Amino acid sequence: MKAVTRVPAARDQQGVALIVVLILLIVMSILGIVIMRSSAMQERMSANLRDRSIAFQAAEGALRFAQDQVLGGGNWDTQIPTATNCGNLGICPTGSDPVWRAMPAGSYDELLLPDAPPQYWIEYLGVGPGYKGACDTLPPSVDCQSPMYRVTARSRAEGRADVIVQANIVSRIPEPGT
Repeated sequence: MKAVTRVPAARDQQGVALIVVLILLIVMSILGIVIMRSSAMQERMSANLRDRSIAFQAAEGALRFAQDQVLGGGNWDTQIPTATNCGNLGICPTGSDPVWRAMPAGSYDELLLPDAPPQYWIEYLGVGPGYKGACDTLPPSVDCQSPMYRVTARSRAEGRADVIVQANIVSRIPEPGT
């Protein structure tokens, strides 16, 4: 006699496949959410890094601009700045309150920094060493000491990274005898 195989009827199924599929769907959904959050975090981190790099480059550009102002302009090799110079020319005496000056339009990338130009502040620090041998004579020559300045530059705006850089500069003095 032949054994008759019975085909299971729909009423005999317990719904195990449905439960397994729902659990897999929940796991896949959670995995998708985690990956999306990770991607969003990485995007924010790269945007912050770009923003900080732009701000740093802008502050460094302001520092170089101010350095050129000190090294190339005026009679700062022979004259000590006063409070009046601080407001008018941007080179302040030692211990004065900061007077921030914005870089002129066209001297920085206005497309990357549309809302606030980089700024700088120059402070006179006194005098430092001059040319070797210039102080050996009596009376010492004008080239005996060189004026020193501290330049502070910053790039900042609402919702953007704030960067401040600073450098000390010894001003140029003409070669002795020129």
